[in-house]
Amino acid sequence: MSNDSTLEEMLEIPEFLLLKNQPRSPAEEISLLRVIKTARDEKSINQAAAEGFFPLLKRVEPSEKIRSKFAVLQHPQTGAIQVTGDLRARNRAPEYDMALDFTFFYPHSFPSPFAAYLIPADLAVGEAVFLEDLIEDHVKSSWNQGDAYRLASCKAIWNGQDFEVQHTPAEYDTMIG
Repeated sequence: MSNDSTLEEMLEIPEFLLLKNQPRSPAEEISLLRVIKTARDEKSINQAAAEGFFPLLKRVEPSEKIRSKFAVLQHPQTGAIQVTGDLRARNRAPEYDMALDFTFFYPHSFPSPFAAYLIPADLAVGEAVFLEDLIEDHVKSSWNQGDAYRLASCKAIWNGQDFEVQHTPAEYDTMIG
C-alpha cells in the first residue's frame, strides 16, 4: 500500500459499512445545513446588519391558500360557548345552537409587514441552507375540510439574489377526517 492510502483502504473496511455511503434521513440532511435566521422587526434587522449580516428584506404577505376555520356554538340557556374547527361538531353538541357559522380566516399574525432573512457574508451561491423561519407562505398540508397549514421552515438554495425554497406541496399529506 502506498502512503496515499486512506484509513478505510488500509483497514479493508467493506464499502457497505462506511457511513459516507449510507443514505441520510431528511432530518439528518437538514441538521448538516447552515441555519439562516429571520428578523421580523426594525430593531432586530438593524442589530443583525450591525453584526455583519445582510438583511434580505421581504414583504410579509398572507397567502389566500393558508387558512383555518372556526364556528362558535352557544348554549341557549346558559350562554356558554364552544369554539370548533371541525365540521362534524354540528352533530356532537345537539344542546348547543350555531351562534357563528363556519368562517375561514388567516391564522397567523406577525409583528410587522416586513421581515428579512439574515445573510452571512460568506454565503456561497448554490449553497443549501435551512430557513428556520420562512417569510413566504407555502402550504405544508391540508385537510379535506378546507383548512391548509403553513410551512414554518424549509431547506433552500441561495442563488446569489434570493433563496429557492426546496418545497413541493405534493410531498405532504392531505389529512382526512
